[in-house]
Amino acid sequence: MSISSWMQKHKENRRLRAIAHHRKHIKTKFGQGEDRQKAVYFFHEMGGKDGNLGLLERFMANVEPSIRDEEEKEEVYHLLVGLGSEVIPAIVAYLNRKDAARVPITWPLKVLVAVAPKEEAVRVIVEALAAMGTTYTQEPERKVVLVSQLSDYEDERVVPALIPFLRDHRDEVQLEALAALTKKNDESAREAMLEVMVDEETPVRLRAAMADSFQKNGWATKGYRKKVAAVLPDGLHVDRSGRVKGRWTHALSEQDDEEG
Repeated sequence: MSISSWMQKHKENRRLRAIAHHRKHIKTKFGQGEDRQKAVYFFHEMGGKDGNLGLLERFMANVEPSIRDEEEKEEVYHLLVGLGSEVIPAIVAYLNRKDAARVPITWPLKVLVAVAPKEEAVRVIVEALAAMGTTYTQEPERKVVLVSQLSDYEDERVVPALIPFLRDHRDEVQLEALAALTKKNDESAREAMLEVMVDEETPVRLRAAMADSFQKNGWATKGYRKKVAAVLPDGLHVDRSGRVKGRWTHALSEQDDEEG
């Protein structure tokens, strides 16, 4: 190996060690924050996708006191937003990490919303959700946040992207997807919702929530009327026009308990 090659390799090894050192310290929960601050400056000066990814990792740790944590995250947020669309590739990489189901995404999504055009933001969120899929996860909060964020956009890709999550393996995600689709009031989701409603494996709570959604949006159960009538929870029924009426008696009893 030539001297120049050795020097280049040595320099690269030093750079990698520095990155690893600051990645560790930007997430530390202890101390007065000097190490975290040094790491923030290091990655901001470094720039590029790797530097921006390093900055995003500050959002992975919650430190005490909470007011300091908030202030530090606000600082990193403004640094990233100041980079504009340059930061989007790093956000995409962050949202699609191998451990994506376990990393906090609220702040990175705030950055995305601030810097990305609507079309680009929708693409990033749709692809992140598709990559996570509807399989079981111990921590469904990330899917819930992504589904909720996606529902804020008016885009033809939103409803088709949300529909699969009606069959997610976590109730929390199913209910968030249902709330998002109810908010959209797009009848292209009607049949998919009916299929889930009449599925014998659908939990009663989700079935009742879907029935409530049909009432709110004024949708009929055309093509599924008899099947829906056969599975509706107590207190709900299908009228002659094929529309769901009534209220789940369990929900009524919970309200009575609260008022009592």
